[in-house]
Amino acid sequence: MTWGVWRTHRGALLVTAGLGVALCLALVVLAAVDALDTVARDPFGVIENRVSDVTGYLVLAAPALVGAFLGAPLLAGDLERGTHVLLLTQSVSRRRWAGSALLVGGGVAVTTVVTAAAVYAGLAATEPWHDARTVAATGLVPLARTLSALTIGVLTGLLLRRVLAASVLTLATVVVTEVAITALRGHLVAPRLRTGPLPLGGSSGAGEQRLDSGYTLTGGGLRSGASGTGCTQDDVACLRAAGIDGNYVLVHPATDRWPLHWAEVALHLVLAAGAAAWLFARLRRPLGR
Repeated sequence: MTWGVWRTHRGALLVTAGLGVALCLALVVLAAVDALDTVARDPFGVIENRVSDVTGYLVLAAPALVGAFLGAPLLAGDLERGTHVLLLTQSVSRRRWAGSALLVGGGVAVTTVVTAAAVYAGLAATEPWHDARTVAATGLVPLARTLSALTIGVLTGLLLRRVLAASVLTLATVVVTEVAITALRGHLVAPRLRTGPLPLGGSSGAGEQRLDSGYTLTGGGLRSGASGTGCTQDDVACLRAAGIDGNYVLVHPATDRWPLHWAEVALHLVLAAGAAAWLFARLRRPLGR
């Protein structure tokens, strides 16, 4: 069955692996000629980024693209063409069919994305630890993000049975879940609140992720932002007259890096497990023609 899945989808699998290899080779060559910090412009000259930034965005987007263009067609392609009927008459169960698709597709996808992320992290990642591109290339996050995107894609393909519709919905779903997981992990690892006296108390240090800042109120409570008071930042008398007695910042210090990392990995793996459970539960019922 594994060979059958490979034969059916070898084009998409080879393209995925080839793009990963091309990105890795490009990074190695650019690093060798010290060109990763050069500016890359779009054809219209509107957007300008360093080459290293562009490759970082590619690594960041890779799991969603894998889910949409590799994961979604794995089952949807056979269902749309009707070739699943032939496959499932060859003494092959529906679960084995889906399991083989996940094994082959997941093996290629995970290997490609994890390798590209490791090369990027080793050669081109220069942003702070909390930057989305650095997070996407750190530790087990590339593996967990790819697994969740791929299983969402395969599940969506099974439910919709149409490649184009499944790819579009998978891309949208993965983007939404990525944003939700990023927001949720911040609640699993509580940020630190620091306060200080006016005018410049409660500052954040180097290497810390600053989430919010503002004023502390005389009667208790916080006021986010530094505008709307009618006072300048260094006008202490005016600020006190407005009921403000200090400043605050909300930060994730560098020591939160790995707790945040493991929280994100766990959330993606839970999502992948949930999508896989739904997939195999659906396969208990006949697929039809």
